Amino acid sequence: MSSRLFFQIGATLFIAVAIGIFYNLSNPNRIQFIADEKPVDYSQSDSLLLALKKQDSLLRLADSIKTLSNNREDSLKKANEQRIKDSIQTAKQDSLKKANDSLKTAKQKLEDSLKNVQQKDFVKPVDIKIDFAKALFDKKYQFIDSRDPADYNAGHIQGAINVAYHNINENRSKLEGLDRNGVYICYCSAACDVSIDLAYEMAKMGFKKVYIFHGGWDEWKAAGYPAN
Repeated sequence: MSSRLFFQIGATLFIAVAIGIFYNLSNPNRIQFIADEKPVDYSQSDSLLLALKKQDSLLRLADSIKTLSNNREDSLKKANEQRIKDSIQTAKQDSLKKANDSLKTAKQKLEDSLKNVQQKDFVKPVDIKIDFAKALFDKKYQFIDSRDPADYNAGHIQGAINVAYHNINENRSKLEGLDRNGVYICYCSAACDVSIDLAYEMAKMGFKKVYIFHGGWDEWKAAGYPAN
């Protein structure tokens, strides 16, 4: 091959690259070579986990009070001590009332905490860490894997559904059938951002309680938590 032919090939490649760069810079819909860094805000994760743990503690307290009260009531029936029975019954009702009141307060605080910052046209998703993600998993809330089907099929969080963001227009019907008031946790891999994109897409569709688990499948798998 002659040097003249090499020169012609090189010149052709240079002109093609130059045209491509010029078109990309002059086109308002140009391809962005460097993605904008998306901020991660964990400010609400710890407080939400604390509220959830407080609710669980109060539920256990209410169960313990019920068990203790029932045991006392059985003993009083056997002993036929009506006066003591009435006294303990009153104490039981007072204790249960206090426990129920505390439980209602805790539930209300949790509901208030789960309401994300309201923007102009949608509720902003909340960034969470793995400890709060596991607590939501234990509560059986819905996880959504935003990766491609091949990655999802290779391994995913137990019970998660697959809504690949790269094909969001085709997968939008999967989101349409979900309850807008439900709780959803979007995730992908630790090094990808499609879970963020999917979460904001859901928020714009009217979903009010969407969380972004940034550690994703990689952190979940490393922790040994339930998976398929």
